[in-house]
Amino acid sequence: MNSSPVGLHRVLEPPGVLPQAARRLDPDPRIAEDEVRVRLERLNLDAASYRQLHTAHDGDPDAIRAEVLEIIRSRGKMHNPVTGSGGMLIGVVDEAGPKSPLGLEPGMRIATLVSLTLTPLHVEDDLRRWDGRGEQVPAEGHAILFARSIAAELPADLPPGLSLAVMDVCGAPALTHRVVAARTVPAVALIAAAGKSGSLA
Repeated sequence: MNSSPVGLHRVLEPPGVLPQAARRLDPDPRIAEDEVRVRLERLNLDAASYRQLHTAHDGDPDAIRAEVLEIIRSRGKMHNPVTGSGGMLIGVVDEAGPKSPLGLEPGMRIATLVSLTLTPLHVEDDLRRWDGRGEQVPAEGHAILFARSIAAELPADLPPGLSLAVMDVCGAPALTHRVVAARTVPAVALIAAAGKSGSLA
């Protein structure tokens, strides 16, 4: 399979756009030389996406689960068409192409640090272990990472739920520190700190 480091070869429609802007991606499990296939353990839906789904379905967990499954099946990724958001995942590296620059090896438990809106995704279990009542989604299936994707190996002593909470907003504390460190006498106000990013920052 010929590949693009940013995943252009996985775009099914419309042609010529980046994976994040695509309506549909190809989640074929066969990987190119610079790709990585990850066996899914858990998806973490973006908070805005889950809130929209919850509202749209009056909190009905079966309807929420059905819509998430339909989004993934029809788009080849988790990309909520209403909010434009996705989330991230944790899983175990299944196979790494010989030219992948990510430094990942089979058996490594990782968190993806790129959005599910640009990650080819295939679910095999109908999300039947998910009760639909929260953003963390146990799932079986696979995801594909490109040469320009980003992932981090998970510490062995970090529980999956905590891993998702921390890694999902991993850029927030670093960005807050960078902004604050540039000031002689910093004063910081966090608006809407009830969310994951605000709380962690």
